[in-house]
This record gives sequence, C-alpha cells and structure tokens, in this order.
Amino acid sequence: MTPQPPRVISSFVAVAVIAPAVTTGVAVALQLMAATSLPDPIAIHWGLSGAADGWGPAWLTLLLTVGVGLGLPWLLAASAVVGLRRGDRGPVYRLLAAIAAATSVFLAALSTGSVLIQQGISAAADAPSIVPVLGLAGALAVITGLGGWLLQPDERSTPSTRTATMDPPLGSTERAVWARQVRLARGGLVVLGGALLLLVAVSAITIAVSDNAAVTAILLAVVVLMVATIAMTVVFQVRVDATGLAVASAAGFPRVHIPLSDIERVEVVDVSPMGEFGGWGLRWAPGGGFGVVMRSGPGIRVHRVGGKVFTVTVDDAETGAALLSAERERTEPNR
Repeated sequence: MTPQPPRVISSFVAVAVIAPAVTTGVAVALQLMAATSLPDPIAIHWGLSGAADGWGPAWLTLLLTVGVGLGLPWLLAASAVVGLRRGDRGPVYRLLAAIAAATSVFLAALSTGSVLIQQGISAAADAPSIVPVLGLAGALAVITGLGGWLLQPDERSTPSTRTATMDPPLGSTERAVWARQVRLARGGLVVLGGALLLLVAVSAITIAVSDNAAVTAILLAVVVLMVATIAMTVVFQVRVDATGLAVASAAGFPRVHIPLSDIERVEVVDVSPMGEFGGWGLRWAPGGGFGVVMRSGPGIRVHRVGGKVFTVTVDDAETGAALLSAERERTEPNR
C-alpha cells in the first residue's frame, strides 16, 4: 500500500491546490453559461469611481480567471510544497495556503460577478457599478482565508543551530579573510520568474483596455521595480574579516555590514527559506530577524547587540562563522 502523506501536506494541497481548482472551475462554468446574454464587447475594467471604462471580448475575462485566479495560487503552492515534503514546518506554510485559496476565491468572484452583472444589457457602457461585486468578493476571500488557515494543523519545526570554533584558534597577530559567493536557488528563480510573468501579463492586459495614463505609468513602474529588485538580489558576496561580516549584492546594493563591536554571538544554522522567512531573497520574519536567504541549507546567523538577528545562507558557513567568532573574541578585551 502507498503510505498516506502527513496531514499537514494533504491539508495544504487541499487548501492551496484543490480548492483553487474547484473555485476556478465553477467560475468558468458560470461565465460560459452567461455568455449568450452578454453584450459584445463586455466591460472588463472599472475605474476608481466604480464605473466601467474599459471594454473587451468575454473570453478575456475567462483567460484572467484561469491564468491569474488559478495561476497565482498554484505558484504560491509550488513555492511551498517542496519544503513541506522535505519536512519543513511552520505558520508561513499555513498562511501561504490560506492566501492561495483566498486569492482564488477573490479573483473568481470578482471576474464572475463582473460578467453576471452585465447579463441582459445591450451595451457594455451601461454596465452597473463594480463596487458591490468588489465588496462581496472581498468578504468571501476573508472567509475563505480564515477557513483555509483553520483547516490546516499547526505544526512547527525548529532549525538546528550550533556554534563553530577555529582549531587551532586565531593567533593574536594572524590576519584571515573568508569570502564566498551565493546565488539564488533554482526554486527561488522559478517562483520570482513566475510572479514576474504574471505581473507583466496582467499589466499588459490592463494597459491595453484602460485609457488611464496614471494607471499605465504605475504598472510600468511596478514592473521595472520588480525587474530591478530581482536583478539586484540574484547574487550576493559574503565576506568575513577583521572588520566583521559584510554581505553585498553583486550590484553593490543592497549591502549589509555588521562590525565586530555589534556582534553578541555567532551561530551556524540550517535555514528553511519558506518555513522561517516565507521565501527567498531579502527577507524579514517576526522573531527571525532580517536575512539574505538564497537557498535552503547552512547559514551564518549573527545575534547583534540589542537583540537584532541577521542570517545569510552560504556554502561553508561553518568556516565563516568560526572566523567571525574568532575575530569577535579577539576584540573582546577592547570592549
């Protein structure tokens, strides 16, 4: 017999994968049933006032319902399921599944509602306000998200931590430098690339059907910002020397430098990007501090004076952490 997956995995799949598929299927069926009573073209965009201001074929709404309403939730699920199968646990996984289900319901309700309110009208310009549909979609999304969260068990894993020491210890006159380069893991690239493609697709469709110059400028700025952010955070240089720990993007920015005087203790930790930080790249997690999390596996974790924590995932973290601890201990008498 095939062993059953742990409940945390089966419930995650039910909430983040199966529920969006069912929701999208129902939405597509309802839109197809209404197709014969719709104007041609239909309203597919509404302005801030709630009035329709963009038109297009009915199939475009179907495409958005499937492409975004199902594609985005499944992208969130894909970014997490590998970690779950590996044994990672944490509230971030529950949150991602709940968000995936809520996103699917929100987009399905919004797109389907925008179609159903146009049944029987002769021209798309006569489409009623989208505001009531937007409110209903938001309420359904909140209920779905809460239900998705509660349906999943609360399981958490604690990452292993250890201290690293130099053997033999660093001499009083010795100078040493340790440096490594770390690249974003393939899983992170796939997730970020998929998110970028979805953003570009949605932006292109919105720009095509909207005559609002401000909306076009904002969407283009968001796309450019996301491309620049990804480009600047794909590769980082990590360096430990007598000045402390320095972590910098290959582009030179962003950059983090922690001087020895600001270090309380150093650990080697096995990092779970999704379980601890909710993803890859420059991350912040409540209780986990700030991090440059490029992949799963070993990392250097620095506990700073004042309670702040910084983590960077990198190969040969044992050596880097040992040298950083040794340099810190050598400056101890001067504190």
